[in-house]
Amino acid sequence: MKTAWKGVDYMKVLILTASTGGGHKRAAAAIKSKINTVSPETEVTVIDGMEALGSFYNTTVTKGYHIMATKVPDFYGTLYRLTDEYKPVAKAVMKSNEMYAEKLLETIEEQKPDIIIICHPFITNMVSKLKEKGMIDVKAISLITDYDSHRTYMSEYIDAFVVAEPQMADKLKTVYEIPEEKIYPLGIPTFDSFIQQQSKEELRKRERLNPDVPTVLLMAGSFGVTGVLNFYEQLAKRREKIQLIVITGRNIKLFDSFDKKIQKLRSGKRTKLLYFVDNVEDYMHMADLIVTKPGGLTVTESIACHLPMAIYSAFPGQEQDNVDFLLAQNAAILIDEERGAEQIMELLKSPGRLQEMKENCKRLAFPNAAEDIFKLAKKLSGKE
Repeated sequence: MKTAWKGVDYMKVLILTASTGGGHKRAAAAIKSKINTVSPETEVTVIDGMEALGSFYNTTVTKGYHIMATKVPDFYGTLYRLTDEYKPVAKAVMKSNEMYAEKLLETIEEQKPDIIIICHPFITNMVSKLKEKGMIDVKAISLITDYDSHRTYMSEYIDAFVVAEPQMADKLKTVYEIPEEKIYPLGIPTFDSFIQQQSKEELRKRERLNPDVPTVLLMAGSFGVTGVLNFYEQLAKRREKIQLIVITGRNIKLFDSFDKKIQKLRSGKRTKLLYFVDNVEDYMHMADLIVTKPGGLTVTESIACHLPMAIYSAFPGQEQDNVDFLLAQNAAILIDEERGAEQIMELLKSPGRLQEMKENCKRLAFPNAAEDIFKLAKKLSGKE
């Protein structure tokens, strides 16, 4: 498969993503944004690979993931662990994905890319199968968007695996037997606006917040988990000086619940309640701590902002893996339902510990991840 000649610098990048959570699409968008900035002559197309396979597959996988993760998380966690082992269940999952591979062929042939970047393991399986069968001849990069790896990403005919941090490379080599030359610890891509550090004081003044009062950002996560209401109430009732920013995302029910709670507690003067925002990085930069679920991209964006995390309600599976990594690196604390506010206030009253966590986030950040992934894409496709 070759791209029509459009000049020496011309390159076509196809990014395949999915809607199982918001992280895959944000990673894809961050790569596209960076390529558009550093190489305007490069054509970048982002396609939801699952949508391209048809509504039945897309609905089954995305809704199935949502239902299992939110309604039967223990079952989901068990399934996640089983499919990470070299057992029949793992082989069955990958085999079922490969059965849909040829349905993805039409999309790839239509795009005629020089390189494919894949942000979801199931789509990775399919692209690998198409390469194995000789149905496509194009280099492919698999981007793992969490802080531990999983067997479903590991497909033999993928040319490169981009991981979030260097320790993951050892697991890919020893557990999954991925050749070292295929492993690139380049980090998870984020938009430049998260990487560019801003003044807390100036941002707080702009948002009419007190620049001298400890500020906590509360986010519900892409599935709109209402448990964050409990932490808000605990914090709002405390007598210590603290101001709270709450972002509910596109969840009107959760927004209304917060609005009623704020009125009931008469805590409006110390709370900034927001629906969906397209500048979440500003609120991360003005906060001292974020209370959030540990989705891969939220974690990465917090790290990019050098923002310590208070983690709640991790789903068994990749979210729990993210928590384990953050705790080991002392970049986050894990809060529980009963003592959440107390744990948060203890941290805010320990400036030395909070600063250490901030420095650890800075150490873990990969500010050039998106551009480095593009450089890898050029290298693999022979366009550098």
